[in-house]
Amino acid sequence: MSLAGGPNPLPRATFSELAGRVVAALVRGRSDPADRAWVQLILTPAEFSLWIRQSDYDQSHTIQVARRVEHQLARTACAGDPLWLSAALMHDVGKIESSLSLGERVIATLASKAMGVETARRWADSAAGMKRRFGLYLLHGELGAAMIRAAGGREEIAAWSEFHQGYQSDAEVGIPSIVVEALIESDVA
Repeated sequence: MSLAGGPNPLPRATFSELAGRVVAALVRGRSDPADRAWVQLILTPAEFSLWIRQSDYDQSHTIQVARRVEHQLARTACAGDPLWLSAALMHDVGKIESSLSLGERVIATLASKAMGVETARRWADSAAGMKRRFGLYLLHGELGAAMIRAAGGREEIAAWSEFHQGYQSDAEVGIPSIVVEALIESDVA
């Protein structure tokens, strides 16, 4: 399976998925202390220092993704491997760079439907302003991968951060296909 789409792979989410994420964000609060303690057990200290900088919504979202991955992998040869839970927890860490509100994220995602990766790169490279922040948000996978690597995080986690937006084929990512499937299926609302 490959996430790499045609010339316009941004974003993977459909409009109905985005609407579901907005509703979930409005309902969801900050992750609770027990969840944060669980995350701290799974991530390395360097990874946790990045993860904790995420918005309340992103922390809660990634915990839910990791819990779903844990459940999906429970009866597989990959069960119990915290590396894959770490990948789920860290996949959106690059969103930190954009500092977009939830409403701004929706606008950026809708704008992305009319552009491709190269436009997002041009926007991210611009000097300042909302256009730059939109570009950074739309490239959060590769930004997150760079952040994880710069912090000394594990390569598989950085690779998943980059891969989850569709910029690589699964042959390039080096993660077992059963894990890739669990990570993709778990990253919903």
